[in-house]
Amino acid sequence: MQLCLRIMFTQYRTLSPHLKKVSRLAIGSLTVGPLQADLCPERAGEILAYAFDRGVNFLDTAQYYRNYPHIRAGLQKAKHGDDVVISSKAYVWDRPGTLAAVDEARRALDRDYIDIFMLHEQESIHTLRGHREALDTLFDLRERGVIRAVGISTHHVAAVEGALTLADEGTPLDVIHPLYNMAGIGIDTLVFQQGIDARNGMADALARLHDRGCGVFGMKSLGGGHLFRQAKEAFRFVLEKPFVDAVAVGMQSEAEVDANLALFSGLDVPESAAAAIGREKRLHIEEYCEGCGACVRRCPAGALTLADGRAESDDNPYDHTEAFAAASGITEQAAQKHAVCDPEKCVLCGYCTGVCPVFALKVY
Repeated sequence: MQLCLRIMFTQYRTLSPHLKKVSRLAIGSLTVGPLQADLCPERAGEILAYAFDRGVNFLDTAQYYRNYPHIRAGLQKAKHGDDVVISSKAYVWDRPGTLAAVDEARRALDRDYIDIFMLHEQESIHTLRGHREALDTLFDLRERGVIRAVGISTHHVAAVEGALTLADEGTPLDVIHPLYNMAGIGIDTLVFQQGIDARNGMADALARLHDRGCGVFGMKSLGGGHLFRQAKEAFRFVLEKPFVDAVAVGMQSEAEVDANLALFSGLDVPESAAAAIGREKRLHIEEYCEGCGACVRRCPAGALTLADGRAESDDNPYDHTEAFAAASGITEQAAQKHAVCDPEKCVLCGYCTGVCPVFALKVY
């Protein structure tokens, strides 16, 4: 049931002086595309436009999400689609790849410029330096007006520390998009223990970076769904932090939009809307998993491993074990396994679903 609560969102923050003010509730668009709900562009566009028309003017996407057509449909359906601030990102390391990624976003979204463009999945100052050519290209594109702000996305405390190092070196980022939640779920650190220690380590680094003028918009405030039963508390925890300007939240229906509008506005969530955000999701691994290991290598949370015993080469019509083993550099013995997910570590990012050659992994 569509609720039509008619809540108009009114909380906005300055994320960067290069940008218009953004709504503190941002749309994390990963969930509507091929890596998760796999909605068609038309249906996804209806949901996105529903949020845009209620005051949400900020959306995050990525080249990897493969959902630019979905976003374009939403922008076209919305009353003021041109006013939406778009953040995209790509895992690129050189100038040609960066130019191509930005150009792809502009063309696919029918935009003269992209508001924010980020390097995707940065881990530390070492990855930032390894991607320096891409970063310098983004700075150049900002000067030319092709993008408005430069940033990175990360699950790693060390990457936030790396951003501080860049600022010390005279090349500060405009924006950072970190994983941050009240339980510390999914935060990757080599210094702090997982959980509260990791959360506090991330908070300390983000506070220092924010003080240096870098805008912060978080992700995974519900810990990939682990905290959905504590949604009100989890969102309040993040939004009360002075260094958090906005938070990207995945929404797959109008009811979820209404529920999050209420939560971010400090209102009670109607029971019918609460049911929409109370659906527990998890990563499902189908029986025809071939154990190629691509998902294990792609998982940023270390939640996937290979276990012995299920893939049977002779009986599996999808089996290409030998080819996958050769292409991926793993042994054929390793390829005769199947993927297993640790639900305590999984943050439901869906990245694994995009690399599975037989589409055996799904988030629902």
